[in-house]
Amino acid sequence: MKVPIISRLNSRDYQALVFGLFFLFLERSVRLVTYCFPNFVLEYLRSLSQKLYSMKHEDTRTDPAKIIQFSTTFREMVEYWGYSMEEHIVKTRDDYLLGIHRIPTGKFSDDNDDKSAESHIESKKPVVLLYHGLMMCSEIWMCNMEEERQLPFLLADAGYDVWFGNARGNKYSMKHTRYKPSEGQFWEYSMDEFALFDLPDTIDYILETTGVPSLTYIGFSQGTAQSFAALSINPSLNNKVNLFIALAPATSPVGLQNPIVDAFIKASPNIVYLFFGRKAFLTMTMFWQKVLSPPIYTELLDRCMKLLFGWEGKNMTKDQKSVSYSHLYSFTSVKSLVHWFQIIRARKFQMYDELPPYSSSTAMGYYCHEFPTRQIKTPIGVFYGGSDSLVDIKVLLKQLPKPVFTKEVRPYEHLDFLWASDVHKTVFPELFDLLSKYNNVRHKIDDEINNDYQHINGKEFN
Repeated sequence: MKVPIISRLNSRDYQALVFGLFFLFLERSVRLVTYCFPNFVLEYLRSLSQKLYSMKHEDTRTDPAKIIQFSTTFREMVEYWGYSMEEHIVKTRDDYLLGIHRIPTGKFSDDNDDKSAESHIESKKPVVLLYHGLMMCSEIWMCNMEEERQLPFLLADAGYDVWFGNARGNKYSMKHTRYKPSEGQFWEYSMDEFALFDLPDTIDYILETTGVPSLTYIGFSQGTAQSFAALSINPSLNNKVNLFIALAPATSPVGLQNPIVDAFIKASPNIVYLFFGRKAFLTMTMFWQKVLSPPIYTELLDRCMKLLFGWEGKNMTKDQKSVSYSHLYSFTSVKSLVHWFQIIRARKFQMYDELPPYSSSTAMGYYCHEFPTRQIKTPIGVFYGGSDSLVDIKVLLKQLPKPVFTKEVRPYEHLDFLWASDVHKTVFPELFDLLSKYNNVRHKIDDEINNDYQHINGKEFN
C-alpha cells in the first residue's frame, strides 16, 4: 500500500491525518495498557464500574431485557419468546457462505410444534425478508424488550414466512470456500458485492426453498441502499420483489455533524486505509464491549452517536438502549466503509471508485457510474425520520421512481425505526397495510398493536 505523498494531500487530508493519528494513538495506548492487566483485574474493574454506575442509576431492566441483552446467538433470542427458527446457508456466486435465518410460523401455529427444519422447507405463505444495516447482523431485529414491539414475531403471527439476511463478513457470514477471514482477499468487498451477489443470491435461495414467485423486502439503513443498488442493476430481480419497504433509507448521506470527523471521512481513501488497514473495520469495538460494563458501554455509544450524528436518542429508553447496543455491532470490511465515504464525498449514490481521487492522470478520463435507481420497477414504500441526519429525503426522492407510499415520523432519528418505544404504534400499522395490499393477505393485528395512532405526515400516492 502506498503512503500518500505530502504533495498529494489537501487541507482536508491534513485535518484527517492529524485527527486519525490522535484517535488511534489514544485508543491503542489505552487498549495496550488494558491488555497488560490480568483477567481477574479486568473483571474486578468491570464489576466496580457496574456498581459505581448502579449507585446513580437503578437497574430497572425486566427479566426479558436481561436475557435478550446477554443472549449470544439469534437462536437464543428467538426461542426465548417461544418461536421456532431455522438456520440456512446461502452460497453466493463468488463463493461466500452467508448464514441466514427463518421464522417459518407464528407462536401458536400447529407447525410450530415440529422443530425439524425439513417440515418447513415448502411454504406457500407470503414471504418477507428483513435485512440489517451497516456493521450489523440479523440480531438487530430481535432486540425489543416487549413482544408486541418485535416486528418479526408480529409478521410470523400474521401468517408471513419471515427470513433474515446477513451480509458477507458479519457474525453469521464469516466464511468463504477459498479465503479465511485472516486473509486480505476475504475483506476485498464493498456495497457493490452486496448488490451484485449477497442480496440477489439470498432472494433466489429463499424463493427456491419456499416455492413462492416473489417476496417482500424490508430493509433498514444500508439494507435499503443495497436493495436500491441491486434492483437498479438487476432488472430480473424486480420481478422477484413484490414490494420494497425502506426504513430509514440511505443513499446519499450529507456527512457527519462533527466537522473534524467529517473531514476525515471525506479525505482520500488512502488515509482511511492507512489507519484501519484493508480487512475488518473497528474490530476494537468487540474488545471494549467485553471490557466495559453494559451501562458504561451504552453511555459511551450514546456520546459517540451525538458527536458523530447529532442524535439525542430520546425516543428509546435507557434499558432498551442497553439491550440493543449489546447487539448493535458486527464486522464489515474497511472497503465497504470507504465506499460510503466516497458516496458522501461525491454526493451521489455511486459504485465503488477504484481509482485515486487526486492528482491522477486518468482522473478526467473515466466516469464512476451511479446506480441507476430511477429504473427500479418494484413498488417502494419509504419511512423516514424527520430528525435523522443521515437521510436527505429530497435527494432520495429525486433518485427514485415515485414511491407508492412515504411517511415522515418527525421526532424519529435513525435507530428509532428499530427500537423506539412507540414504533409499534407509529410505524407498524401502515407497514402492515402496505404488506396486505401487495401480498393479498388479510390480517388483523389490533390485538398486538394499538391502532389508535396518529398519522405523522403520511402520504400515499396512487
